[in-house]
Amino acid sequence: MKNTQISLEYEHRLWENGIHLIAGIDEAGRGPFAGPVVAAAVVFDRESETLEGINDSKKLTPKKREKLYDVILQNAKAVGIGVVEPEEIDRINILQATYKAMRQAVGRLKLKPGHLLIDGRPIPDKIYPNTAIIGGDGKCYSIAAASIIAKVYRDKLMKELDAVFPHYGFAKHKGYGTEAHRKAIAKFGPCPIHRKSFSGVKEFVVNPEQMRDTKQVGKYGEDLAAYYLHRQGFKIVARNVHIGAYGELDIIAQKGEDLCFVEVKTERHSGGYGPPETWVDERKMKQLTLIADGWLSQRPELDLNCRFDVIGVTIRGNEHKITHLPDAFQPE
Repeated sequence: MKNTQISLEYEHRLWENGIHLIAGIDEAGRGPFAGPVVAAAVVFDRESETLEGINDSKKLTPKKREKLYDVILQNAKAVGIGVVEPEEIDRINILQATYKAMRQAVGRLKLKPGHLLIDGRPIPDKIYPNTAIIGGDGKCYSIAAASIIAKVYRDKLMKELDAVFPHYGFAKHKGYGTEAHRKAIAKFGPCPIHRKSFSGVKEFVVNPEQMRDTKQVGKYGEDLAAYYLHRQGFKIVARNVHIGAYGELDIIAQKGEDLCFVEVKTERHSGGYGPPETWVDERKMKQLTLIADGWLSQRPELDLNCRFDVIGVTIRGNEHKITHLPDAFQPE
């Protein structure tokens, strides 16, 4: 892909006025139906060698962006990244969430910048002097670098979330409103990382208390459980695993050397399943053990500590409670 090097004109003007620490700021993910909005702040030293290929992230191939991402991290004087999750986007709106992510990115720099160069609109506060540049990611070197950091970082997050919510194709479209994504939302309903205030999503939001289909309720609970595990640092290895005629194992997740086979129990009113220790009976334990053994037999290279966890999801209106029972039972 053809690439024209962006100059340091904006930075030089400030450097010549005695401002040494200048942060370029840009965001990624304002428009998608799902996932966080991410902002990056990048500071270069005046004496640093100019990096070849820096440009607006949208003008670069994914491979080129990923290569430059590593190069920028290695050569920038400082890099800060801010992330605002979908729940917060729905609560405060996407514009305010973008400003918040930008403030986080600046706050996570390991230095105090003297001036900010921002793509698009200025941050509406006076903590730092700032200059807003319309189309700055295609004009300003530091902003272009920030656009690459924000884009690649967010894409990596969405690829991880693709395993957590495999029905939607997040690894391909990164949460944007493609035709395939719209069809998945219509078929499966929104998941926990969808922006429920956005058109294209809000039309399909259903209060869990009003769900009639038990499969829909089950998927809703499993999505919440998978997202909980992801936020606790687990890698989601697989979901809805079937081996032979033994039934289904809800989630397989890994954290460190522990491989967890997870059964999810979802209820819409507290107390429906009784005490947690009674959630999985002996018949279900045997069934889960057979599925786990079958799955492991297909992966002899794995050498991990295996255990069975149970997660209870209690739903009340739009609120929910997660109860996690690690190592809930021992297979016979």
